[in-house]
Amino acid sequence: MRSTHWATPQQAGNGALGIMCSSSIGRPALLPNALSDVQDLKPFAQVELVVLDLDGTLLTSSDDLPTKTEWGKRSHLVNRLKSRGVPLTLATGRALAGARPAIEAVSRHKDTPVILYNGSVVMTAAGVLLAQRVLSTESIDALTAVVTSVGGSALLYWLHADLAGRLDGEWATFVGQGNPPEREFNGLPVSLMESVPLDSNCVAALLWSEDATVRTQLAAALEHIPGISPTVSGSRYIEVRPFGSSKAVGLESLLGYLRIPPSHVMAIGDNDNDVELLQAVGVSVCVANASTQAQSSSRFQTTYPSTNGVIEALQLVTQARRLLTGKITRHGND
Repeated sequence: MRSTHWATPQQAGNGALGIMCSSSIGRPALLPNALSDVQDLKPFAQVELVVLDLDGTLLTSSDDLPTKTEWGKRSHLVNRLKSRGVPLTLATGRALAGARPAIEAVSRHKDTPVILYNGSVVMTAAGVLLAQRVLSTESIDALTAVVTSVGGSALLYWLHADLAGRLDGEWATFVGQGNPPEREFNGLPVSLMESVPLDSNCVAALLWSEDATVRTQLAAALEHIPGISPTVSGSRYIEVRPFGSSKAVGLESLLGYLRIPPSHVMAIGDNDNDVELLQAVGVSVCVANASTQAQSSSRFQTTYPSTNGVIEALQLVTQARRLLTGKITRHGND
């Protein structure tokens, strides 16, 4: 049965923390630097978790892989933060297949959850599903009917977990015009629907068309399908999430699992799909090349864009914790 739900094994007895999203902050302040008053570093010394967006933030481009030598500085900072008791994790729109190399490089603790599919899925780095928001059968059928009648193409993303909640399969299936791609951009092979187990759940969809008129018609038709949240992504794609899912909602489940208050979390992002995440944490940071909405939802802005901005922010956390105190740590000792 495929239905919309949160599958949250930790709800009983774990006390999930409610997240209060702030309204738009306005123009963000630049991050403190070596000339700043030491008290300006206090919020950064209290950070207990860093949540990173992936594309455009931690990664400059799609081929910016952890296996490359350019990752040396990032890996060094991950290790320094770990030694000071500050784990890092990811909040991304990617599938597990596309995020796995970065997860292995950043989430060194296998029980530290990551947020995938823009918040539809929360799972530990070891592969245990903690929460998932899924598309109902009715929503999937309606979406498929729209693509069939209007035109264009779609990829549906499916997950399957065993009885213990451990992910044991991830698939992308194709609906629409023309020939399906052999692989999609996460590297997942595009599968036939017959190869997907019947009790799998659809957690996201991606629609596209080379024809601008068809894209407009698809976007308009999707607005009338209950249970979904469509977002135009760039000039070609329309992303579809289950209604009510977001990186901020995924973060709430993640923090309930780790028992960390949102006020002690730093989030770093660059785009509109990071806005709710940035509004949900105590220390929100956008990179220098962030979108206008991401900037207006952040307390701080880095001096540098993308990866260099992330390095700047992570260095600040390590510096602040070293200068102010080693007694704030909850996940390790300085």
